[in-house]
Amino acid sequence: MQYIGIDMSKMSFHAALDETNVKVFKNNIPGIHSFLQTIIDLGCAKDNTIIGTEATGVYHFLFCETMRSLGWKVKVINPLLSHKVIDSTLRRVKTDHHDAIAIRKAVLLDMGYLYTDTPDILALKTLVVEREALVKMRAETKQRIHNHIIREKATGLKLHDSFSGTIKMFSYEIREIEKKMREYATDTQKLLQSIPGVGPVSAAALIANIGDIKRFSSPEKLVAYIGLDCRVHESGTSVKGKGFMTKRGNRYLRYVLFNAAFIGKRRNPILKKYFEKKVAEGKHYFSAVCAVERKLVHLIYAVWTRGTPFENR
Repeated sequence: MQYIGIDMSKMSFHAALDETNVKVFKNNIPGIHSFLQTIIDLGCAKDNTIIGTEATGVYHFLFCETMRSLGWKVKVINPLLSHKVIDSTLRRVKTDHHDAIAIRKAVLLDMGYLYTDTPDILALKTLVVEREALVKMRAETKQRIHNHIIREKATGLKLHDSFSGTIKMFSYEIREIEKKMREYATDTQKLLQSIPGVGPVSAAALIANIGDIKRFSSPEKLVAYIGLDCRVHESGTSVKGKGFMTKRGNRYLRYVLFNAAFIGKRRNPILKKYFEKKVAEGKHYFSAVCAVERKLVHLIYAVWTRGTPFENR
């Protein structure tokens, strides 16, 4: 089996072809094809090669999608994992050359997940990120309008309103993005929206950030991926730390699912009963909502993997 590590950057990427051989290629279509020809010349084939690349914002998308479309196996590695491999060395050398070798070691250790995103998923991911940015800017602008009104009251003067038009523009663009989001992965979006509490935005965010649900063998692994699992700190019989959520996953996805759980505990009979049970056990209100959030992830996993709409049993 051949293992290759890729340290990706904006304009180029370093490819560790073995333990010592590292080559640099341009991060564009000609550069990727040059890399492809290089590994083929070394005897690499689709069935005996695994390529690993660190998740670097958006810069790894072109490489991953090009290689996936050609039938090559590409693994995406969380930077937290690859950095642990880098830090495990005695000298802790930090260069693109050494990072590529470290990522190759991470592939050898079977870290990361197989890249399976389709063009539809990538398009949906782009729209979800853009919508999130616009919603945040609209909220900040509303705060500026609030501050503007307070200053008017304090001065007794009518000042120039420079933000109302901006709010309208943001709201219009958000609506247009939401319309566009409904055009991708429509069957899966409808399936997830059958769960009370999961709306169009939540469904789109789930599909965009999770992609292929089959890469999770259990709902607990999906919970951990999102960052809703509990951190355990125990040692022997004397140290038993209090459990907290790890919050190691996608922050935006946790935010979306918290809102979905907040609605679901009122509209979904299963989640409502579960919420009331947690409150009766003495859980704090928000702790109970977080428990509902984890329960909701289990429902999402069941509906998504079975491919059948939600039923209240």
